[in-house]
Amino acid sequence: MLKGKKILVTSGGTQEYIDDVRVLTNISSGRLGAIIAEKLAEDYGAEVHYVHARTAVMPGIIPTGIQCKFHKVTTAMEAFSVMMSLVPEMDAVIHCMAVSDFTFKRDRALKCKSANPQAFIDFMRDTITVNPKIISEIKNWNPKVKLIGFKFEVGLDHEELLALAQSSIQKNGCDMVIANDKLEMIRERTHVAYAVLPDDNTNVVKMMGKEKIAETIGTFLSASFSCDGLEI
Repeated sequence: MLKGKKILVTSGGTQEYIDDVRVLTNISSGRLGAIIAEKLAEDYGAEVHYVHARTAVMPGIIPTGIQCKFHKVTTAMEAFSVMMSLVPEMDAVIHCMAVSDFTFKRDRALKCKSANPQAFIDFMRDTITVNPKIISEIKNWNPKVKLIGFKFEVGLDHEELLALAQSSIQKNGCDMVIANDKLEMIRERTHVAYAVLPDDNTNVVKMMGKEKIAETIGTFLSASFSCDGLEI
């Protein structure tokens, strides 16, 4: 159980404004994050803080007496700011939000003219900039927090996917990474993912479906906090 533990779950995809009417975003629905939040609150009794994109799926009904606090964000920098204030108070962070790598610098209200595609392309080229990597800051904000990251790729073989997961673990201090590949999910017709632990690709657990991913995360965190060892 995770009763008394504060767990931050991020979910959905950020939106980065190109001009005042157009945005750069991604395909994340936030459904996985919502299921994880539901599982940790309902089945494990955790106090969940749900940092979600404004278009993300929201968790379902949370039982009376169990806390679930919601923090809506739009851009990557809004997510950065909210998480910077929350993470120091958290016991664990499940960072499955699809945060945009890029945003656009603007100093005035603007709508790019659709009749001039080249000018639009030039504007994006001139204003695009890199967002900070939120996952790389989490252990700086709170070195003791349990951190579960996600690695979503397209068209990699299994060993390449696991190698990237291990790289994320080492770079960001993750305690676990959930890794998956879009083409494998298309082939399997379900949300296939792998739970990867630090320096151990011999104990990788294959999970079929979002519910199983949420269950694995709950089991991992319960074992981590109870110091009873890990069985996933």
